[in-house]
Amino acid sequence: MNRQAGFSLIEVTVASGLMVVVMAACLSALNSGVKATEAVGLLADTQENLRAGMNYIVRDLTQAGEGIPQGGIPITPGAVVWPGTGGNFPIAWSTIPPIAPGYQLGPTTLTSGNPSDTLTVTYADTTLVDNSKVPGAWLSEHPINDAVNCPGGSVVQTGSAPNATITVTFDTNCININQGNTSLHTGDLILLQSNATNCNSSASAIASQTCDASLSTAGASTVLLTITGVNGQIITFAPGDAFGLNGAAVPGGGAKEVTATRLWMITYYINNANPQLPLLMRQVNLNTVGANPATQGAEVAEVIENMQFFYDILNPGAVPPALLAPPEQESPAYANLPYIRDVYVQLYARSEKTFTVSKQYFRNNLVTVVSVRGLDFYNEFQ
Repeated sequence: MNRQAGFSLIEVTVASGLMVVVMAACLSALNSGVKATEAVGLLADTQENLRAGMNYIVRDLTQAGEGIPQGGIPITPGAVVWPGTGGNFPIAWSTIPPIAPGYQLGPTTLTSGNPSDTLTVTYADTTLVDNSKVPGAWLSEHPINDAVNCPGGSVVQTGSAPNATITVTFDTNCININQGNTSLHTGDLILLQSNATNCNSSASAIASQTCDASLSTAGASTVLLTITGVNGQIITFAPGDAFGLNGAAVPGGGAKEVTATRLWMITYYINNANPQLPLLMRQVNLNTVGANPATQGAEVAEVIENMQFFYDILNPGAVPPALLAPPEQESPAYANLPYIRDVYVQLYARSEKTFTVSKQYFRNNLVTVVSVRGLDFYNEFQ
């Protein structure tokens, strides 16, 4: 009788043991890989949120002050709402600066220890272009009431300041203000600027297209208003707006030509309504009812635990000009152009979930410095 070949019990036991060892090693490597992937993913989330928030802030800071008076926009002290801060601009501020620091005006998150900062930047919006005209017509290309180029346009004031109502009619020959998402809406901020002289008195000025309101022209005046009504080509600025801006008189007393420019007032702050998920918010103007959908506040980064801004500010009393130091002790009173040279931005973020191994959050931060566009120049030659 032939003996059948096979494995002995000892051989099977040894082989099974080796298989268990190999499988355990493989599973351990796989588990380590899964944990490493989880850790990389959590860190990537923090970096993605930091980059997204920083990109928005840097982009807006580089445009701060574009198209508005370098010294700021005149306002009634203490009467204008400051977006994102829960209050009004400081009583000492008679202008809205292109860069408005909000030192510790934000909330204190679970881990920040101190109140976070806010930042408000203001600049002209150049997106409203009437492409039906060649090569295209900008909102501020012609004075609203330019009798030569825009005979159907007008700026009419009813009542007197501080309770005046201003009605503006745009001539379709110059601009169509209903351009889809870029059209004018209730809640938009409009800077009305008057020329120092009437452009119509100079044919050469019209020919050279210098009729546009000049911010640097002696005698020019400005007023910032909030649109409270839009009806076709007609916009209205009535008292009682959300910003508290309306009620002022027509710039130039109604005797000069007036140019309109839409402004963006953009505020960054941390929304801590959900303490477990603090959000970095980018709010454009105020979130008023019926406002332009493009100007609604929106989160730009998640789980941002703290945000701080520091500034290199010229001491206006020093000759030659010198920087106030250290930056964190600089007075907000100097936080206005042309004193600000550089803005240091610091964002602190954590992962959205805890790491399963340590049961702790991953944390990261991002720091950058922005030289304010064209505003870091100081004339040392008096």
